[in-house]
Amino acid sequence: MKMHKGLVFIALIFSTMFSTYLNATTITIGTGTATNAPGSYPAPYGNWFFGAKHQFLITAAELNAAGMSAGNINSLSFDVADTNNVALQGFTIAMKNTLTSSLTVFETGLTTVFTPQTYTEILGLNTHVFGAPFYWDGTSNILVETCFNNTSFTLNALTYMSSTAFTSTLYYRADNTTVCGSPFQTASVNNRPNMIFDWNVAAIPPIANFASNSTFTCSGLVNFSDLSLNNPTSWLWDFGDGDTSTAQNPSHTYLANGVYTVSLIACNAFGCDTITFNNYITVNLSAPTPIPASCTPNTLTYCCGFGMTNVTFNTINNNSNDGVDGYSDFTCTQTTVFEGQNYTLSIQTAASSTQNYAAWIDFNNDGVLNDVTERVFTASSQLNTSGSVSIPVGAVLNTPLRMRVSADYDFSAPPTSCSNLDYGQAEDFTVIITSNPNPPTPVFSASPTTTCSGTVCFTDLSLNAPTGWLWQFGDGNTSFQQSPCHTYTVDGVYTIILTVSNGNGSNTDSIVSYVTVNTANQLSAAACTPATSAYCCGYGILQVDFNTISNSTLDGVEGYKDYSCTNTTTVMEGISYLLSVKTGLNNAQDTRVWIDFNNDGSFNNTNELIMDVTGVFDPFINYIIPTGAVLNTALRMRISSDVVGALQSSCDANDFGQTEDYGVIIQQNTSPPTGFFTGTPTTTCSDSVCFTDLSIGAPIGWLWYFGDGNTSTLQNPCHLYATPGFYTVSLVVTNAFGQDSIAAVNYINVSCVVNMPPNGVASSTACNGTLYDDGGVSGNYSNNTDGIFVIQPTSATQVSLNFFFFDFRTTQPGDTLYIYDGPSIASPLISKHTGNANPGIINSTGGSITIRQKTNGFATDPGFGLNWSCTVGLNEVNHEDGFTVFPNPSTGIVNIKSNKNLNIKEVIIYNTMGQSVLFKTEQTTTNLIKLNLSHLPNGLYFLNIMNDEGVISKKITIQ
Repeated sequence: MKMHKGLVFIALIFSTMFSTYLNATTITIGTGTATNAPGSYPAPYGNWFFGAKHQFLITAAELNAAGMSAGNINSLSFDVADTNNVALQGFTIAMKNTLTSSLTVFETGLTTVFTPQTYTEILGLNTHVFGAPFYWDGTSNILVETCFNNTSFTLNALTYMSSTAFTSTLYYRADNTTVCGSPFQTASVNNRPNMIFDWNVAAIPPIANFASNSTFTCSGLVNFSDLSLNNPTSWLWDFGDGDTSTAQNPSHTYLANGVYTVSLIACNAFGCDTITFNNYITVNLSAPTPIPASCTPNTLTYCCGFGMTNVTFNTINNNSNDGVDGYSDFTCTQTTVFEGQNYTLSIQTAASSTQNYAAWIDFNNDGVLNDVTERVFTASSQLNTSGSVSIPVGAVLNTPLRMRVSADYDFSAPPTSCSNLDYGQAEDFTVIITSNPNPPTPVFSASPTTTCSGTVCFTDLSLNAPTGWLWQFGDGNTSFQQSPCHTYTVDGVYTIILTVSNGNGSNTDSIVSYVTVNTANQLSAAACTPATSAYCCGYGILQVDFNTISNSTLDGVEGYKDYSCTNTTTVMEGISYLLSVKTGLNNAQDTRVWIDFNNDGSFNNTNELIMDVTGVFDPFINYIIPTGAVLNTALRMRISSDVVGALQSSCDANDFGQTEDYGVIIQQNTSPPTGFFTGTPTTTCSDSVCFTDLSIGAPIGWLWYFGDGNTSTLQNPCHLYATPGFYTVSLVVTNAFGQDSIAAVNYINVSCVVNMPPNGVASSTACNGTLYDDGGVSGNYSNNTDGIFVIQPTSATQVSLNFFFFDFRTTQPGDTLYIYDGPSIASPLISKHTGNANPGIINSTGGSITIRQKTNGFATDPGFGLNWSCTVGLNEVNHEDGFTVFPNPSTGIVNIKSNKNLNIKEVIIYNTMGQSVLFKTEQTTTNLIKLNLSHLPNGLYFLNIMNDEGVISKKITIQ
């Protein structure tokens, strides 16, 4: 409730209020001397792009430090170091009170204080007088937005800037006309233009409010803090015991036990306000307190709401200010607990950022809070937090013991019992421990509850201070230890029974089917277990799916995890399975997966790396389980996912991510294979087609039929088709359990049909093909063409053109086709053709020929069509005796003999497409070579034989 003191006091203080009234004044935010560049931002007068929208954040702490309090802001100025002298269209300023402490997105709901108008900046202070004052409440942060939008760009004016410790600026600049209404942002930075505000104290009376460092005191001393709004200049406190004070933040000592009502009257030049808290302070000067502590943690620099506003523990429920009070002694606030019981500790905070928490109880009452044996609670990176505190047996009983609770900023050092706090605080309370009169309540846990090694460790969590334990493990074995480990020797599912006792009685509890033992899934120990060096930013593994494995986890915050016992799947060799790893949406990652196929405890990057996907989100593959792995044995599958570019072998520590292990059992496939394949390319002019076997079911034999009479028994062969056409390809796959076949009808299209370019140069290295004018097979050629086509097959010795139609217009100056004996139009001209006389067959003298189509701008005719072919091989060197190749034709064995006893140095064999199919070099001198060519398809081949005098070419036919 609110209550007013008499007019006497009001008259008394009014005489002093008018002397404190402040006229309009200015404050400066930022004194930096750096500036933006002509093409860089932030820049409130920045025309490097068409338009620029900025939002600047100024904190209440900055405004208060500059001498500003709640009131009306009348104008805003920016300080320009160098002008650009370009009129900014629609320049606007808007403002807002906000609770935001760091900018992340553009905020809405701002009030326009400087209406859109054309503005050209000047050198020095640029003052923008508001159409109506903007009211600042004195406690919120302020958001300032500037924007303009031109239709062209020049350069930025240079404005003085200062750096901040937080993200104080967002901006969006773009070459469009919708910048000011856009929600998009270009960047967020921590440098902000210097600003000057002109302001007046608000002409409104205060709103009274206050707080105290404690509402319960054993010493009688209480510190009061004025929290009144609207700049009071006079205060009158009534402490409820007959004493008063006119200080803004007084300290008062109560001399008698009791419950006291406290009131405050706060006044300024515009009026007064009163607030009263009934029964606010409880004084108990006779309450027992713990012995003095060996240390008192201080708050070094309070900030940002860090610290605690409420601590609840059993019957303690203490509200307080946050870390602004620094260390607080609430030891007259007490609670009594039983040894052997668990109690919940809850801590509330006003901070908007997470904190680290810790709590201690001085169990041995020596005044020293041991950070190891007497720490009872720890929580990291949380806002509000709670957890269980266990009261042990053996503490000093029926005596006030000190409980200390500390909280500090997440990125400060974690609190210890004596360390000072950067921004938070420590608070002390009293706990009295009494003996527990109840029989114990059995509570326990086991780790792991599913085991492949057979070893399980049990932890007693029983309440009410048991002194005796009887464990029954379900396999006939027992233990009297408090927290035993037990090794099972037989696979199975076991029920665990625990009986606990003390001087007050005993109780028994059980968990049915609690432990599962499966030694069949026990994996060989891994040679290494990669740790996470420094978890960050959501890196790591969230979900793994592989056959029957579907495991959801936390990310890399967990570090290395071995799930190989509880997450094992059985797969079959030769079968394809989907492997999916979910890594989340925060960052792309590098993800790699290995399977220890030979079960040696290590992972080989050559044949055991089954996934290697870099720089992606949520990678997945379809993987065919290979043959040759250790069968019917649990093998380790390792998954590592980390920041892009991190060093990542199967044993490397992860920078930010993590490694997880799983189990895979591979069984032999006893079914016939299922055939499947692909070929690349399926349409070709002269390239070989390479086929990939994708059959499942672990085939061990392959027979390919290429459709042109040729076959192969390779798993993944390549084949060159010598003749144009469509080819049906078949594959027969076999294993020990049967076979399967698959055919792809007309799968391969071998075709070299091309058109002349209307202009420019095109070429082909194919030995066979069809060429039309630029109009193609069904259209006339074009007007005003000058296109060139070069035919230059690999290893060709001659190119032949065979025209099957020809029709060029002869109207002067006429359309003409030119044929050149070589690889360009600079080569000798063989002939030129116009009209409709068919040129017939034209041969080159070498391995290339050039065709040029040149037409004028008049009418067109059908043009031409021709087939080309080539002869492959090197020109023979004339020898008096030469070489003999026998037998020819041959079924596979070919002999090459020099008739002059010339030494044979090397032999190269080409097929009719000009491709090398065999290369043989002799390391010793010889004039006779025997070759086995039985692996080659039947057909015509060319032999290039090099000896001491040169090279000759021979033909050989394989039947």
